[in-house]
Amino acid sequence: MSEDKFALPENFGKLLSQTFDKAVETDYIAFTPSTSEILDVDGVKFQLTQIDSLSRRPTKGSLDANPFANPEPELTVVQSYVDYRIVLNKFPVVRDHFMLVTSKFVSQDTPLTPVDLQATYHTLLAANKGTGERHFAFFNCGPESGASQPHKHIQFMRLPALSTGFVPFPDLLAMSSPAFIPTSTQEPLQRKDLPFAHFVAAFPSPAEIAALGQGLDEEAFGLYFISLLQRVMTIMRENDVSSPSYNFVMTEKWMMLVPRSLGYFTDGDLLLGVNSCGVLGLVLVKNRMLYELVKAKGPAEILGQLGFPNTSGIASDEYHY
Repeated sequence: MSEDKFALPENFGKLLSQTFDKAVETDYIAFTPSTSEILDVDGVKFQLTQIDSLSRRPTKGSLDANPFANPEPELTVVQSYVDYRIVLNKFPVVRDHFMLVTSKFVSQDTPLTPVDLQATYHTLLAANKGTGERHFAFFNCGPESGASQPHKHIQFMRLPALSTGFVPFPDLLAMSSPAFIPTSTQEPLQRKDLPFAHFVAAFPSPAEIAALGQGLDEEAFGLYFISLLQRVMTIMRENDVSSPSYNFVMTEKWMMLVPRSLGYFTDGDLLLGVNSCGVLGLVLVKNRMLYELVKAKGPAEILGQLGFPNTSGIASDEYHY
């Protein structure tokens, strides 16, 4: 598919902000101030954020009450984009929190396709260019991933500003490593001091892409994704998991998959749901009790209990998959 098909309006960033502001003014979006702080766990940065409006977000949607079947015009940023719509999240975590939603129903439990990945990448580039800020995309897949709607959707949020002190740990991995080559002989990146398995593939740099004479295409993204998904599925098979769950996170520099064993961390009567934001280090809670729980237990320890053991240093072979 031609890259021209993935072009978004030049004023995409402005259109996004204008639609968001109007939706807030007319009460189509519930956006409330948040409380955040940076936690340093053995050199890994986590941002812990309390967002009271999360308590009003549905925990699990249904086909009968599918908000993406007929999205509200007031929340629609781009009505038609390849096979998708671009709409605002009704319960945003940050300003301009938006989603890439399939125009026709596709199950959220299906893997991302090469077209999904290409559309996601170009949407990231357009959002970065249009706002001057870095964004990340994320996709929650499977019953333990933190997914709240059955209709396939990929979410987009801006990363915290550098001034906050937050640096996504995959950024550091990608900066210190060559671009990933999607073969079974090259292992994806993992930070060995994190307790949960996570697989990061660094993209070629802009200079390397320019030397190739073409941008990353559907085939390349498909190979990156499948290579990481194979590692996830190996873990699922080794642990006799019949319904795989994983989180997907992507920036303009890398993609990451994180296999999930549980969707919620429990402590007595407290229940903390964690999705793709959490595995990136952006831990979101809906009240003060959960905020204090994360500080007491530690975000890395919580993520370790919701995923699978880190496999850094364990070589794979072609028979794993």
